[in-house]
Amino acid sequence: MSQDDSQKHRHNEPECSSDGPQELEKQLDALKSELEQNQNDDKRVSSILVKRAGVYEKLNKLDLARADVELAIQRDPTNESAKDQAKRIYTQSQSSKPTSERPKREIDPLAARFQGYLEHVSSNDLKDIKSFIQTKDFVDVLTACGTPDTSTQAKATAYMILTKLFNPPPEIQKDYPIQRIIEMCASYFSRSIDSGKNSEKLLAYRTLLAVFETGMTVGAAILSQEGIVEEMMDVVDFEIVQVQQAMADVLAIASSDKSCRKAIVKYGSEWLANTASRGKDEQLKATARTTLTKLKAQQQYQQDDGDKTGSLEQAMSKVNLDSDDLTDTLMVAIKSYKTQSESVILNAVEGLAYSTLQTDVKEAVANDPVLLKGLVAISINTAGANSNPLLFGIGTIFKNITTYKPVLDEQQKQMKRLRDMANAKSKGKAVEPEKENPLDEDAAVDERVRTAVDNGAALALLVLSKNTSENLKAVAAQTYLNLVTPQATRGKLLQQGIVKGLLPLALQKNTEYQLASAQALAKLAITSDPRLAFGAQTSHELVTPFLALCKDSTQLRQFEGLMALTNLASVEEQIRHRIYMDGGMTVFENLQLSNNDMVQRAATEMICNMTFCDPVFEMYSTSPNRLRLLMILSDHEDPATRRAASGALAILANSKEACDRIIKVDKAYDRITRLLSSDEEVDIQHRGIELVRCLIGNIGKEAAEGLANEKAHAKLAEIAMKGQVNVVQAAAIEVLKMFVENGIQLK
Repeated sequence: MSQDDSQKHRHNEPECSSDGPQELEKQLDALKSELEQNQNDDKRVSSILVKRAGVYEKLNKLDLARADVELAIQRDPTNESAKDQAKRIYTQSQSSKPTSERPKREIDPLAARFQGYLEHVSSNDLKDIKSFIQTKDFVDVLTACGTPDTSTQAKATAYMILTKLFNPPPEIQKDYPIQRIIEMCASYFSRSIDSGKNSEKLLAYRTLLAVFETGMTVGAAILSQEGIVEEMMDVVDFEIVQVQQAMADVLAIASSDKSCRKAIVKYGSEWLANTASRGKDEQLKATARTTLTKLKAQQQYQQDDGDKTGSLEQAMSKVNLDSDDLTDTLMVAIKSYKTQSESVILNAVEGLAYSTLQTDVKEAVANDPVLLKGLVAISINTAGANSNPLLFGIGTIFKNITTYKPVLDEQQKQMKRLRDMANAKSKGKAVEPEKENPLDEDAAVDERVRTAVDNGAALALLVLSKNTSENLKAVAAQTYLNLVTPQATRGKLLQQGIVKGLLPLALQKNTEYQLASAQALAKLAITSDPRLAFGAQTSHELVTPFLALCKDSTQLRQFEGLMALTNLASVEEQIRHRIYMDGGMTVFENLQLSNNDMVQRAATEMICNMTFCDPVFEMYSTSPNRLRLLMILSDHEDPATRRAASGALAILANSKEACDRIIKVDKAYDRITRLLSSDEEVDIQHRGIELVRCLIGNIGKEAAEGLANEKAHAKLAEIAMKGQVNVVQAAAIEVLKMFVENGIQLK
């Protein structure tokens, strides 16, 4: 390497190379504060993330360094420094260090071995899978999942193996050995517990936690076996804190399963309540509080009947602990995240995610700007590896506090009444009318959305939307949709760069989040100038997701997709041509026949806009059936539909071919004359005048006489004399002259 190259390489290295670990940790704290202060400035955030990546690199935390660099490039794609650093980190180049200091890039033999197992089980060969789960290799995979010292690569591969084994695809489920897999895992768990050694107990519970994380059904089948939870609770007070923590982690995740929840409430309520109230270890205390929060939320919102004796309430009451206490503690932990451990923060976020199902908690969270900003800061700071559970919890909190009450149609309301009656009858209670909580009304939710937006919720969602997890993307998409629902927040969200997070989600075809994100973008497109909100390139890309909305079975999505496309189509010819080439006209014509007046109107408005596109103009000008439908809709009881249909006819009537076909429609002259009625809207009168002008201009005396027979000239004379809009009056006078030129006498 030349001297110049060496200097250049040294220049690209983090500037903190001579600092010790303590100094580096201080730098991380300082950079974290900078990130919080500059959340709305993409370029500044990108620059800070590059600096922090350099510090992580010196601490040999390469996963976190890579994550920061990736996020830096996402926030500012022009950041060349971030791109250079990404190349260096990904190639793990350390050439500027003396050879003796370079890390050895040895291949982890355990990870390599597990990779072979993964390929083995991924083949979906039942014979191979049945053989594998009987071997020591399977035991080694389980052990790796529960051993903290396992390398990141090996543990990740082990988790993938369990995920594959516990979640078989539908085509092989019939003869799949899931019961044998459960038996093998249960045997491993029991054998480790029965050894009596603390190290083996830790391994057992940590492995069971991994089983729950990769296959809830398998984990629940093990823990819900008769006597398991009861035996755990009998000995928990005699275990060391580390084992208690591992046990609590299992209870926390298992409380999401109904079968496990019954046993946990019955046998674990007292220990959880005591630990949550009087525990000395903060991490254990936080986990207990999270578990209690989940249990309470599940009882309230999933109508659990597993606690008929009220043991959970009794246990909490004995230690003077209530739901408000649990929530307050969780919120305090999140607000003091800088001084809390990662596990405490994770448990607090997960617990609050469940708590925010309650309306009063939603309101408390939304009215705490310090808490909201803390959640945003945590999401930005932990955007690296292994942060998905935390990010999912943060996304769920923002989703819960901004979710609107669903609007039910009459059939859905009737189904709900029947369901409530059935539930009340099963519990021997009378059906009571549901009390409306004003904090659940749209106005209250609007306010919570506003505070979430003001405190940077969109920045947290951007982190989620860039993640590879499908679940995180789904949460981000739904929450984005919540945030853009009030029209008042849309301008600010556009300024915050919401399109950068939404567009990639909306372009992911056949995903559960595509339609939600497309609908959010549609709301933005309806109330904004597409040229300012999206730009030319993005506007073209939006055609596909907006058409997907139009094809959905939900009428609200159909309507909003049509309105958004109408706005896009009004911008430029190229977009109209793109819509035509993507098959939009067939979609719009189908929706013109909708039984929903608003959808029918929007579809007609869309077609009116599309008539400016040459292929569409040609298609409609030569199609009697299409022209006939427009004539029928021009006589619709809805003024907006009449306006759109008559506007389309006025444009098409510039073609003589179209005029020849229009006058052949049943009652054509009568329908056209009605557009000129004195009680009609001025806009519609103007379109009618233009249609009459084109008909007489293209067909001549035949059209003039046909219209005169319906007294069209008399109506035009009335508009010319009594009209309030000069342009319309002038147009009427010009068309009256055409009548005279074709031999029609005016009185």
